[in-house]
Amino acid sequence: MDPTITDLFERSGSNTITVRGRVVRALVRLPVRDGTVVRIARIRCNEQRPEALKLALDSGVLDVNGIQAAQIGLWSDTSPEEVVVRIRGEQASALDVWNAWLIGGVDTSWLGNAGIVSKAIPDGQALHCSDGIGPPDFTDLVVEVHVKHPSTEGDTDA
Repeated sequence: MDPTITDLFERSGSNTITVRGRVVRALVRLPVRDGTVVRIARIRCNEQRPEALKLALDSGVLDVNGIQAAQIGLWSDTSPEEVVVRIRGEQASALDVWNAWLIGGVDTSWLGNAGIVSKAIPDGQALHCSDGIGPPDFTDLVVEVHVKHPSTEGDTDA
């Protein structure tokens, strides 16, 4: 039996590995600061079970439509296809992003063949997520994450 992606993460002692020529991450860490706006667009999701993109801020809160929390889950069966998240917190510096799914009603992450393949796109990344069920399938959840940092004094738009 082939080792799972989770087995490979554990053996490597890292949250970044290479599987069949692809760089796979357990989570993606994005640099942010107070006032950063993160736009998340769900492109595709597995219809067999709810899939989620989880977001956690190192310091401060994530603001989504006036609701504030340090961590949120954008579930395929309850959230809109596009969500805007505002970063609030003077000490905020990193936003961790990972995927999750439901098994028998249980919120599950980082098991089996779970992982993320990230591809650069303008102003962000496309995240191709495999849930932990069955063989790796990096189309279980596909999202685009666009990041816009606030301008700082001295910045010009020329």
